[in-house]
Amino acid sequence: MGKKIILKYNQDDILEIVTEYMAAKHGFEEFNGKAMLYGAAGRDLRVVAVIGDLEDESVSSSDLNAIDEMSDYNGDHSQTCWLAPSDLSKIKLEIG
Repeated sequence: MGKKIILKYNQDDILEIVTEYMAAKHGFEEFNGKAMLYGAAGRDLRVVAVIGDLEDESVSSSDLNAIDEMSDYNGDHSQTCWLAPSDLSKIKLEIG
């Protein structure tokens, strides 16, 4: 039998893995991130995240609930593209 490992990660572990992966994928070496899991497994489970430069203090004040409500899926398995910073500022204006 081949080598295997058994994993059981909590929410904090999952969010750390996702934000670190996405930051690296988008060219951030050091970053500031905020993320939250929403939905239910097997139905509509999703991660909403904002990742920015380490010095970008606006990341921590990002309203993930509003982003979740106003944004389409934009992952590798969806039909839409990533939100640009200009799109994020439009969302902030609409909810703020």
